[in-house]
Amino acid sequence: MMVTTGLMKMTKGIAAITGASGLVGSKIKQKLLQQGYEVRVLTRSKSFRDDHAQVYYGDLGNTDVLRLFLKNVAYVFHCAAELIDEARMWEVNVLGTERLLKFAGESGASYFCHLSSVGVVGKTGSAWVDEETPCNPQNAYERSKWAAEELVAKGIGNCNIAILRPTLVVDEQRLGALTLPIRSNWRNRFIVFLKGSECAHIVHAEDVANAALYFMHSHFEKPECFIVSTDHEPLNTYAELWSLCQAIRKGDQQARIKSVLHLPVIVPHILRLLRRGKSNRGDTRYSSKKLMGHNFVFALGIKGAIQQVIEFGKTGKR
Repeated sequence: MMVTTGLMKMTKGIAAITGASGLVGSKIKQKLLQQGYEVRVLTRSKSFRDDHAQVYYGDLGNTDVLRLFLKNVAYVFHCAAELIDEARMWEVNVLGTERLLKFAGESGASYFCHLSSVGVVGKTGSAWVDEETPCNPQNAYERSKWAAEELVAKGIGNCNIAILRPTLVVDEQRLGALTLPIRSNWRNRFIVFLKGSECAHIVHAEDVANAALYFMHSHFEKPECFIVSTDHEPLNTYAELWSLCQAIRKGDQQARIKSVLHLPVIVPHILRLLRRGKSNRGDTRYSSKKLMGHNFVFALGIKGAIQQVIEFGKTGKR
């Protein structure tokens, strides 16, 4: 194991992040450093460098590295996950989480934030999904993340635990569903015509990172799960996002946004059923009512996310 140490000052405590190079993890790291925390990051990449954080080289299977990584840590943010290789998903997403929980407990951590996904809900007939909706994961990734959640939900010592289930996370460089309106061309316009009535489920990584830090100094009687989603906001369908994006680009965002022409929601749903054999309806939405009930406010939301993406495209700055 190699550890590189950046310049450290008097800090508020030590925070450890897995997946610190990802969409959400990187923003959590930035915010913690800005707020005066000492930050440790775990990475498998030998080329990874960070002058402001302590870098631990290893993975979630290396118990010696994990023990050192979490020694004397107060706050743990678990953002790492295997998204692609099904053969490694159980080892990384489930067993890796189990090891992390073990050493976080031994370190006496006061806060553990586990980044999950609304994907754990899987197939559902609910029009609005919340934290009480039964989980029915459908693929290897969803099953591994659900199993990891179940481990985290058991708790560790006196540690305050928050499980976050974001919807489809985007940022300025990884646009996700925002690719369609941002890179508007005839092909993307046809996709919007086909699935324009469906909810895009976007949430900016900045808002998810804010939610992760929001409960650092809270106290829960038991581990709590929160969906992080902007599905409650207006203008959240693909067609409305397209129109909103065009209006913001023209500086006309105060005008009434009209959805562009698109097919009814049942059409893309039937097409997915024919192709995959199973599918949630495109108007299924994920509720952040519980999160907002704790007075959490989305700093960006849908409009702010699009504005930030467009501004980044113009200036290269967030």
